[in-house]
Amino acid sequence: MALNSWTWIDEPADAGGLAGALLLPGRVRLTAAGLGLIAFILYAPLVGWGLPHATAPDRIKTFATDEILPLEGLAEMRSTFVSTAPDRQIGYPWWHYFVVSAAQLPYVAGLMLSGDLAQPSPVYPFGLRDPVRALKVLTVIGRMVSVLMGAGIVLASFFFARALWDHATGMVAGVLTMLSYPMFYYSRTANMDVPAFFWSAIGLAILATMLSSGVTTRRAVWLGLFTALAGATKDQAVALFIPLCLALLLPRFNHPPGTRYQVRPLMLGLGVGLIAYVAATGMLVDPHRHLMHLHAQLFDQGRVTGASAYFPSGPRTWENTAQLAIGFGAGLGAMMSWPVLLMSAAGCALAARRARWHLLWLLPFVTIFVLFVRIPGIIVVRYFLPLTLFVDAFAALALTTLWRSRGRAAFVPLLVVLVSSRVAMGLDLSYAQLRDTRYAAADWLRAHYRAGDRVEYFGVTETLPPLEGNVSSRRIMGREDWVGERGHGQAVLEYLAREGPKYVIVIPDWTSRAGMEHSGDCPPEVYAALLDGTAGYSLTAYFAPPSLLPDALRRPPLDNPSVAPPVRIFLRKEAGDGR
Repeated sequence: MALNSWTWIDEPADAGGLAGALLLPGRVRLTAAGLGLIAFILYAPLVGWGLPHATAPDRIKTFATDEILPLEGLAEMRSTFVSTAPDRQIGYPWWHYFVVSAAQLPYVAGLMLSGDLAQPSPVYPFGLRDPVRALKVLTVIGRMVSVLMGAGIVLASFFFARALWDHATGMVAGVLTMLSYPMFYYSRTANMDVPAFFWSAIGLAILATMLSSGVTTRRAVWLGLFTALAGATKDQAVALFIPLCLALLLPRFNHPPGTRYQVRPLMLGLGVGLIAYVAATGMLVDPHRHLMHLHAQLFDQGRVTGASAYFPSGPRTWENTAQLAIGFGAGLGAMMSWPVLLMSAAGCALAARRARWHLLWLLPFVTIFVLFVRIPGIIVVRYFLPLTLFVDAFAALALTTLWRSRGRAAFVPLLVVLVSSRVAMGLDLSYAQLRDTRYAAADWLRAHYRAGDRVEYFGVTETLPPLEGNVSSRRIMGREDWVGERGHGQAVLEYLAREGPKYVIVIPDWTSRAGMEHSGDCPPEVYAALLDGTAGYSLTAYFAPPSLLPDALRRPPLDNPSVAPPVRIFLRKEAGDGR
């Protein structure tokens, strides 16, 4: 039985490129269409979670941490093609900014033609007649790109496992990937994680075909293209390909016994990849931007993130390395679900017994641990998302092997356990997004806020409830340069006692360590004084994170408490002070 599922990247003389996809067998096309459609139906309904309610300049962001919506893509295109802004978004490469803005462009053109965007401006309200509505629509458009890419990842998972083994294994792998807990979240936002995984997953499926069925020129060229697009979306994607692509240099994979060593296909693939990377990083039109990005990533990360101020790396010791390794395994188990991870380990053992070269697919686990866990000294679980491609493929292999053996009676119960372990987390996440605590908090403020009242908060603005235009809000004491600030606890307490606002909102954000129920910007002594009343405030409203599951079975936390965090609203004790 032929295992080559990527017919469109093979070498038939009468078809090539995407047109070759029509040559896929009917069963394959039907399976792919079904998986893609179901994934779209699962991911799309909640793209409206946490949309910006842009009633003020500090309310133009979504709830999702690190999301490049609604305007970052358009802002980068303006800086690339019109006028360079002094504060460019250089935290990520250029490509996905371009993809998102290309998707948003027809809507922007419609706004300009209708007069709803008469004079575009880089400052709020950006020349928009109705910024509240326009920024919501722009966000939904950008998130639909992620939904489609999420569905594409599911298809790539199917083709990846099918290329290595067979159709049934690919189908089970696709289902498992579709139900992956992080996929439910990142396919509904415009973080870079799903876009980078999308391009990577296609490249890895092509690579699986090459390692299984041989190196050809067309496969090498397509591999170079998709590897470049993945790296031009998020730098971390390169860690998946470096160790695996080196395997193509080995005679075992480069050419069948008795044939010549194939250099030309690999050189063409490398050349196409380099050209595509230069183009997709914008270096053809704006080389300085990518050079700034690379410099910031390698030598000045404080320019693009303040994470080190709140999550300092641990010591470079063997003991700390062991702790990080344990945390890495625990993070994989939490994100992938322990039943799936354990089944994957069994599948890995089975694959190695059949052909040891399948152990190559474990190399990305090593590179991701070394480059993104051990070297920085912290654990960021969203970096594990691409590893679900390998985890799910091996888990699917174990299941289908069981089906073909005498263990058929155990197949259905085990499949139910694996699927339900992921579905439970995905449903719990979806329920929390639907019932996000900020919505209830916004309703409460709408009912209790009066003209002249002031609302202040700690940390980032995107964690705030969607506030109406009449609500006056600002960060505590009006502090602008707050990231990494220390020792401000006493000043905040004196300010609250002297002239504090009527309402203080406390919500955890990306600066919060695991288990913290307040922002890292809120000093512990201030939070304690707010809780015990010594700061002159009392807790007047509390909104607890909702869950479909009992506490013992709740979904594990993501890197940031961006979905339905606990919200506490404190009221100044002096009644009728009017502030």
